[in-house]
Amino acid sequence: MSRRARVALKVVVWIACLTPLAMLLHGYWTDDLTANPISYLTNELGQTTLRLLLVSLSLTPLRLLLGWGWQMPLRRLLGLFAFFYVCLHLSVWVVLDHFFDWREMGADIVKRPYITVGMLAFTLLVPLAATSTTGMIKRLGAARWRKLHRLVYAAAVAGCLHFIWLAKKVRPEPWVYATILAVLLGIRVWDAARRVVRRRGSLLGGSRLTSAVGRASRPGAPLLMLLLVIVAGCAGATSRATGVATPTRDVLPNGVVVISQEQRASEIVSVQLWLRVGGRDEAPAELGLSHYLEHMLFKGTPTRPPGSIDAEIEGFGGNSNAFTSYDFTHFDVIAPRSALREATALLADIAVNASFPPVELENEKKVVFEEMRLTEDDPERFLTRRLNEAAYPTHPYGRPILGTPELLARLTRDTLNAYYQKHYVPANMVLVVIGPVTAGEVRALAEQTFGRLSGPAPRRPAVPPPAPLTSAVRQDVPRPEQQAYLGLAWHAAATGNTDIYAVDLLTYILGDGPSSRLNQVLREQRGLVQTIEATYIPRQLSGIVSVTARLDAKQLDAAEAAVREVIRRVRDEGVTPAERERAIITAESTYAFDIETAEGQARNYGQAETTWTLQAEVEYLTRLRSVTAEQIRAAARAYLGDDNYVRVRFLPEGAR
Repeated sequence: MSRRARVALKVVVWIACLTPLAMLLHGYWTDDLTANPISYLTNELGQTTLRLLLVSLSLTPLRLLLGWGWQMPLRRLLGLFAFFYVCLHLSVWVVLDHFFDWREMGADIVKRPYITVGMLAFTLLVPLAATSTTGMIKRLGAARWRKLHRLVYAAAVAGCLHFIWLAKKVRPEPWVYATILAVLLGIRVWDAARRVVRRRGSLLGGSRLTSAVGRASRPGAPLLMLLLVIVAGCAGATSRATGVATPTRDVLPNGVVVISQEQRASEIVSVQLWLRVGGRDEAPAELGLSHYLEHMLFKGTPTRPPGSIDAEIEGFGGNSNAFTSYDFTHFDVIAPRSALREATALLADIAVNASFPPVELENEKKVVFEEMRLTEDDPERFLTRRLNEAAYPTHPYGRPILGTPELLARLTRDTLNAYYQKHYVPANMVLVVIGPVTAGEVRALAEQTFGRLSGPAPRRPAVPPPAPLTSAVRQDVPRPEQQAYLGLAWHAAATGNTDIYAVDLLTYILGDGPSSRLNQVLREQRGLVQTIEATYIPRQLSGIVSVTARLDAKQLDAAEAAVREVIRRVRDEGVTPAERERAIITAESTYAFDIETAEGQARNYGQAETTWTLQAEVEYLTRLRSVTAEQIRAAARAYLGDDNYVRVRFLPEGAR
């Protein structure tokens, strides 16, 4: 190859290797790094490093299969670029993710296995980069340098393992990289075996045998094509197989659903109890009872007196939490793996044996009263509540989850216990266990605890879907804040509707992050708002899409008109492929954060089982990725109209 051709080839490599960095810088300059820029940066830099490593490793197999040699001088350049990107990857983790908190980073490396593997990959690349200068290659000699640089295979293996572990099986790319790496390693093993056979032939004095083996052992283009087909097939199969999680679902004879999944990122286990009962199941005289039970179940049972449950959880090094929605109530305990039995037995006890001590009942009223006051004092939380009330005026979804002060003041133990006995029955329960456990172990433990519970068949009230919004609802609420708040809400797809995926992406495009349409138009271009976002909450009977903003009171009318204009353009013109791609990446990033812990994974599975289906949750990302730009536009046209929304405005005192 001529000198000019070599220079041209190196220029091409430089341009190709710097393009990912240029794209990231452009994303930073245009404020287009998705809603989770740190996660996006680490993901893109890590993948770029792996791609460059794999390309550099593929140069030798190309020589072995096809006899090409012109590409070999590029190995060092590609390897140095890989080291450059892994250093950027590490810098984002050190500076942006932890901001030089060395103690926290040390704890991450020690306690989080995938971080440990990632640091191993980086450490292996350090001596390779340090010895890739021309002077070091001369000192070592070409043969020694090549032997040393076989460590790059170990670094690539560690990098693939790091990526697979981090992705938690929700993305196919790391498995594709691992498959390609396995094929490249296979070629090197085949070449080593070929050379062993050749040496044996030489020792036997068989020059004819040696030449025959030499001719037969270079398969050339046919084998290369076969290998490419294998890689493509493996990548496709891997993409299909690893795009979903694999929880185990069992149903005990008494109706309790048991969901488990092995997750060995740490020795922590999440044990969660989910109930198919929530705010929508309450009669008008029972408002707030689902939420009040959330407070009272940890207050004692006949075998666990008041205060002992908290002491027991603290004793085995765990913590507890609970949450109430319109469709479900859930209780969870995070504990060390060694306390799995104790945590499960505790949840089984409070599920049916809560004693509701009168003193605790009265004391907890003060806590809930304070929670009501805090909700009203927080303008964003209170705006969400008022939007729900306006969007569902005659439906249970419009009622306050906390109840009312009047009903709470009159609440008695008998009223609470009657509601508890009616709804807290085995057939309404879902037990979710995520952590370093096996499905068989969880099933056996569930049978010994929840399997012994008994109770009547569930009597969930039949609640029809809410009536559609056909007339405008407009509310102005005076508030003591100095700034105004604007909220718009539309009914949207319920959890059983396949439109949920398109609506999800639509709200990401409209108002999730600085690059979203509402942020760009209302905040950046026109300066109408200080903050604005769009959210989608899918519920079992009806979802709700809301747009909320904080702004000056004088901009309220202009901001509402601008929101309608942005949505109208989506309905009329649709969204761009780039917007769709960014929305999917943001959704994947958010989902990865959700399932990074055992608690987050359990929460996803429990909510899916109680409000839609576990299988739909497992296939969530796969279905999301298949949504087209036209389907997103169709969702906007189906749900976000000009005359089927409610509007609530919080006005500063004295403002018109």
